[in-house]
Amino acid sequence: MIWVEMSRDNIHGGGEWGFTKCLWSPTYKFCSNKSRKISWLYWNNMLNVRQGDIVLHLRGKKHLASFVGYSIAATDGHETLERPPQGGKWNYATSYFRVLLKDYHPFKTPILLDDFFSIHKNELIKYLKELTEIPINRFFVHQNGRLQCLNGAYLSKCDKKLLSLILRENNEPDTSSGVKKATPASEVWRSVKQRIGQIQFSEGVKKNYGYKCCFPDCEMDDPKFLIGSHIARWVDNSEKRGNVSNGLCLCVLHDKAFENGYFALDDEYCVMPSQKSEIQNSKIFKEYILPCGGKKINCSKILPDKDSLKEHRCRCRF
Repeated sequence: MIWVEMSRDNIHGGGEWGFTKCLWSPTYKFCSNKSRKISWLYWNNMLNVRQGDIVLHLRGKKHLASFVGYSIAATDGHETLERPPQGGKWNYATSYFRVLLKDYHPFKTPILLDDFFSIHKNELIKYLKELTEIPINRFFVHQNGRLQCLNGAYLSKCDKKLLSLILRENNEPDTSSGVKKATPASEVWRSVKQRIGQIQFSEGVKKNYGYKCCFPDCEMDDPKFLIGSHIARWVDNSEKRGNVSNGLCLCVLHDKAFENGYFALDDEYCVMPSQKSEIQNSKIFKEYILPCGGKKINCSKILPDKDSLKEHRCRCRF
């Protein structure tokens, strides 16, 4: 999933609640006469953020507002009783929504919001008209003949079509020496497309295995502890990217064991424990891998690709 954070203030919570550190908001606001608490869509969106989601940052006020970079969600969205050190006008709340962030990538040249609205005006108006969601859950609207930000739309949805318009700027990489290079928009777009593809692949693999770890005798079926694992790695085999047959649904433990060569699968989909002494001495190997040697995995409708299994065995030296 892709999100747009529209952050206007410079302090933004301060400390570990500061800009690029996390997303946060109160869990409620008050109605106009302050007689009751009400929810707000653009704050509630945070509970829909999942680890690995992409967060594009829109920063600044009025004519200085710009897309300045993007981060990755390090956690799922959640409610907390912790408080921002500098909550400002939001300090009234008794609880907050929060999402921790990681891997902030600044753009070499910020993308001015005014330019974005001007250059893509017709495309954006058409985009809004074609949306079927009510409310639209986007950071901008078309009102009184012009595009403008929606007041209070702190965190809103984005999609590949909108993101492609935002990043359709020809930013060249910074080649100056001695300075950390910022990320050009074209590189961001490639990175984002790859991440979206990986997320879609992982979800497809987990669905193929009925959202349950396929390792023999493992009963893990909690989605938070399942991974759609590549057999032939994403970086090693571009032809099999996105192919569900190149994936296994494994729990966190068995995914890590598979990736590190604690076991492989033969062409009959049976577990082959590692013969390496340094692995065989591992407590994890002895307790969770070795007892299932020779057992067949819980196969899915789409079976694992045998060429990919062979590639994994070669990589792990079986």
